[in-house]
Amino acid sequence: MKRSILAIFSVLLAFLILSNAAVFSAGAERIADKFLFVVHVAQLYGKAPDQRLEMPVQGVSKSQIADSWHAPRDGNRIHEGQDIFAPRGTSVLSATEGYVLQVGENKLGGHTISVMGAGGRIYYYAHLDSYAPHIASGDHVTPQTILGSVGTTGNAAGTPPHLHFGVYGTGSALNPLPLLTDRPQERPPARKPDIGRVKKKH
Repeated sequence: MKRSILAIFSVLLAFLILSNAAVFSAGAERIADKFLFVVHVAQLYGKAPDQRLEMPVQGVSKSQIADSWHAPRDGNRIHEGQDIFAPRGTSVLSATEGYVLQVGENKLGGHTISVMGAGGRIYYYAHLDSYAPHIASGDHVTPQTILGSVGTTGNAAGTPPHLHFGVYGTGSALNPLPLLTDRPQERPPARKPDIGRVKKKH
């Protein structure tokens, strides 16, 4: 009950802030945006984590992934994710609904994007060749949202182009492979029969 009241209060406060956005300075508007983002994140924590994730690389099926979970890596590291290989420039889409936490670069991952989904899980997309235009922290994303494209940035330089896809729960990495599902293929609409039209016999 207390959680519901807090959630309603947060939404009302966010609405009041946004309703009066015209009177705020640019700095105040940024604060309002950040507050609203915190509200969205709090709502995500209240949901159960996704048990099915859509394939984040366009045109790749689950059966094409060679399981690289916990494979040894340089520096006594183990691989905490799955490498999904595809031609450079192939679209990388969000595997789930959520909000973009971070868009940026780091030494290992190169161009990366982190998305928070239901239950507070973090979905990590690394080695991107480029980002989708205008993608930014705080953006709402769905499995139809393009985040960027497959590449070899970071420590993937010199390897075949691929996406490193990581999933992080509370305090630990999870193997993404059991959660992944193939994206539904677009099918042409079924042809409707000519009901009511009877051909005359000659």
